[in-house]
Amino acid sequence: MIFVTSLLLGLIYLNVPAVAVREFGVPFAVGALIPMLLVVPVLHRVLIKGEPLRFPLFLVLALVLLVLHAFSALGSIRPHESLEIVIDWALEGVLLAALLVNVLRSRNDVIAAVKALVLAGFVMGTVVIIQQLAGATDNNYMGFGQLDSAMVSDSGQLQTRLAGPIGETNRFAQIMAVLIPLAAALAFTSAGAMRWFYWLATLVISGGMALAFSRGAVVALALAAPFALAFRFIALRHVVLGVFGAVVLLALLPHYAERVVSIGQVAVQSLGLSPGGLRNADGAARGRMTEMMAAGLVFVDHPVLGAGPGMAQVHYPKYAAKVGGKVRPGTRRSHNLFLQLAAETGVLGLAAFFAVLGVVVVGLERARRRHFKRDREMWAIVCGLELALIISLTTSLFLHAAYVRYFWLLLGLCVAASAVTSIPVLVRLLSRMLGETMVRLRPQT
Repeated sequence: MIFVTSLLLGLIYLNVPAVAVREFGVPFAVGALIPMLLVVPVLHRVLIKGEPLRFPLFLVLALVLLVLHAFSALGSIRPHESLEIVIDWALEGVLLAALLVNVLRSRNDVIAAVKALVLAGFVMGTVVIIQQLAGATDNNYMGFGQLDSAMVSDSGQLQTRLAGPIGETNRFAQIMAVLIPLAAALAFTSAGAMRWFYWLATLVISGGMALAFSRGAVVALALAAPFALAFRFIALRHVVLGVFGAVVLLALLPHYAERVVSIGQVAVQSLGLSPGGLRNADGAARGRMTEMMAAGLVFVDHPVLGAGPGMAQVHYPKYAAKVGGKVRPGTRRSHNLFLQLAAETGVLGLAAFFAVLGVVVVGLERARRRHFKRDREMWAIVCGLELALIISLTTSLFLHAAYVRYFWLLLGLCVAASAVTSIPVLVRLLSRMLGETMVRLRPQT
């Protein structure tokens, strides 16, 4: 069943169900069935192996979160639209996490799941790198090499942003960035040819992320580096190598280098340290600031349960006009997960969300300390997952809630890894100690 679970996780991360529906006309019900096939290994554990269902505190708080979202939806100006989003969170998010918590019960299960995700990232990275080398064209590589938008550099050259199987560059960069510490964890703990393969996978995934030309992903990786040092997951030499690799990559992708440099410019302008302030910032930055500030005003007017899931974008035209800045026509998403949750679900929904995150982080911290001396392989996996969560949350400062299955898949994997013990390792140690004791006690002839 480990193979079946790993295969399904790889297909989900590759966005195969959506690609099959969008590109090949597969019925939506058939595409939606792929993630639900995780029920099969769960039933095998419960009905065949006689193992009990798991329902940890994480899932209790997730259900509380859903209930609060539902109450908020009922009070919104468009309850039917809001309830559809709640259902998406329930089916694509919480249910997926619950299935993972119940199917991934051993260290081998968790490690196999991480390997499946890294392999999926390697495939996605390979596709977009080939696409870049071949020249971005209308060929979308059967839906796994979609194009999102184009940029013009200062030199007037055009560069198309690649979006993999997702179709949205910043989201594609996010799901690739979270895989980088996981691939590195596998490289640190593997040997021989597999060690080199996982280092190659780390490079390919990083390259795939870079070709989305996302600034938020760069910020997230930079902020995750100090945590990786504090965990002793990496050493200073790894940071130096990473910086060197980033410099080489930016030299190869001058369009990306221009966008990375603009991060500092936007930060200075946002703080009012530049003449003209945000008026001199690029259009994307000014537009996002307006969208975030509009979400903040929605929260001020709906502080308890919010305006309802999905309603921040509906209220955008009204509140953006008050904010000013770059007001775009039509509805606009908040481009910040936390501001969006505050605007749409209020203080109660935001508190429930942070409670879910708190339980996950506490579990990871305990597991990281527990495995540090007992099981270095599992320790590296837990470190990688904690760093992946940090990267996901940091990129969410620039992204709204969409493709929720990726976020809840990561949460479910984190909770499953936190529950794994090092019993197999301890059994081996005890067996070795017992064997050595028996040798010492054996009568000498």
